[in-house]
Amino acid sequence: MTRLFLFTIVISTMLFSCKTNLVKVDEKVVSQPLPEQWMFNPGEGKDSLWASSEYNDLAWDTVSSFKQLKEQGKTTENSFGWYRQTVVLSDSLKNAFESAGALMLHLGRFGGSDEVYFNGQLIGKTSSFPPDYKGYHDEERNYFVDGRLVKKDGENLVAIKFNDGWGTGGFLGGMSQSLTSATIDEKLILDVEVQDSDWVFLGDEPMSILVNLKNHNQSDVQGMLYVAITTDTYEPVKTDSVAVDLEGQDSFSQEFSYPGAAPGFYRYQVFVKRNGKTGEAKKFNLGVEPEKIQSPIDAKEDLRSFWDDNLQELAKVAPKYKLTLQPEYSKLDYDIYWVEMYSLDNELIRGYYGKPKRDGKFPVIVEYMGYGSGPYPPTQTWDGFAYYVLSIRGQALNLPTNRFGTWVTYGLDSKENYYYRGAYMDVVRALDFVCSRPEIDASRIAVRGGSQGGALSIAAASLDKRVKVATPSIPFLSDFPDYFKIEPWPKSDFDTYMKEHPEASWEQVYDVLSYFDIKNLAQWITCPLYMGMGVQDNVCPPHTNFAAFNQVQSEKKWMACPDYGHAASQAYHEAATEFIKEKLQVK
Repeated sequence: MTRLFLFTIVISTMLFSCKTNLVKVDEKVVSQPLPEQWMFNPGEGKDSLWASSEYNDLAWDTVSSFKQLKEQGKTTENSFGWYRQTVVLSDSLKNAFESAGALMLHLGRFGGSDEVYFNGQLIGKTSSFPPDYKGYHDEERNYFVDGRLVKKDGENLVAIKFNDGWGTGGFLGGMSQSLTSATIDEKLILDVEVQDSDWVFLGDEPMSILVNLKNHNQSDVQGMLYVAITTDTYEPVKTDSVAVDLEGQDSFSQEFSYPGAAPGFYRYQVFVKRNGKTGEAKKFNLGVEPEKIQSPIDAKEDLRSFWDDNLQELAKVAPKYKLTLQPEYSKLDYDIYWVEMYSLDNELIRGYYGKPKRDGKFPVIVEYMGYGSGPYPPTQTWDGFAYYVLSIRGQALNLPTNRFGTWVTYGLDSKENYYYRGAYMDVVRALDFVCSRPEIDASRIAVRGGSQGGALSIAAASLDKRVKVATPSIPFLSDFPDYFKIEPWPKSDFDTYMKEHPEASWEQVYDVLSYFDIKNLAQWITCPLYMGMGVQDNVCPPHTNFAAFNQVQSEKKWMACPDYGHAASQAYHEAATEFIKEKLQVK
């Protein structure tokens, strides 16, 4: 069954036009700034009335929306928090509302995922909350408030539930919040329905979307609707347009198809233009036949010998494993240990090991972490596996002794000095550790991770045949030449490096990176692999995910998470766990 995802867009910059038999509406926008101070409380608020006007929030803290929470000494609870504020419409806004019939809520720049309520009713959301987290967002938030929700003569409650996904959640500071009267253009609501369940079109199926435009005005609105398509590197592909003439409270729908698109990922923009001015565009990505994307291997002739030599050097380093029990994490089904060991170049690295509190030989999942992720222990509830969560050199548990600066650009002068030479060997050393444990069945090792962790999982499966199954998601460090054409980061870090090292050349940098590009390593994978990717990912774009995936010669499969940014869905993570269980014969 096709799942339709609905985008809501407020077209905010168009000009009003009307038929001659209609009364002209005053388009003067009245704005009422919201107070800087908000009530704040950490937590998810389950089974509570935190979105309701009836709830008493006097016990909550008072915070400023002009500063981030961490600047005010406030923290979230399990990454969740709430803001609340009551607003009484000023006389001028009240008069403008009577004419406009609706309001706009402007929250400035906001970090993470959120749900916004007006007098207890959900008026909009950005991304989704865990476990179905869809990626971090930090753009401005502007939400349409239907006039039926507004109390013209009383207190109006604005309540915001948010999840602090990357440690910078809530108001990002530097911008004020306001309520404004809604303009005619802001009362045009544009919806887009993608005519494919995962937004990746296969076979002869043309890329297709259904565009809906609803006019919430009492008067007529006219304009041109555009659907513009480019490649993921911004090369123009196709633009469709159609005239729209909407009576008051009327709707418009039309399907736009693009057959015959070449394999790859495409950027869509849907917008309305009126009187020469372009409204706010809705932007999203769709894919076509990604397993046919051409990203040829660009490995040097000595790639295999380079990594064989590094593995031999690693084998000469005595790991000197040291385990320290962590009682605070060891209260359920696992004893959790802090593990120290030595890796390539005698670098001390650390991780968390989850040893089952039962007898037997256990399959193990080795988990690799995202770029710059904070440390975390493995699960404490029994699910059939032992666990090891590695912190590679300079990151997570090793951050206090980091000597590698900006990791992704450290040591770019040569392949021998580059940061990921040691990091990839840390990945193998983690496999050495789990194989050293008497309670581990070394014939049943799985690796997994997201983003950098996805890349490290592919590196592990490429370099070490002890890995029997891999489930990388949104993998990093792939297809650098194309990667740098598609998204601004990490290219921006490399641009900084080039400014600081005028003696360097891009040819030399790409030569070094080719030894660490997982696209070049993936050809060596022999175990089953299951990859997850976010179609909207602007950190590790899906084109680069498939650049590596398409080089894998063993059993493989993938799942697209359609409206996800730099994250994979809970559905993928559950399916990936079942995939591991199947391949390792875990009941």
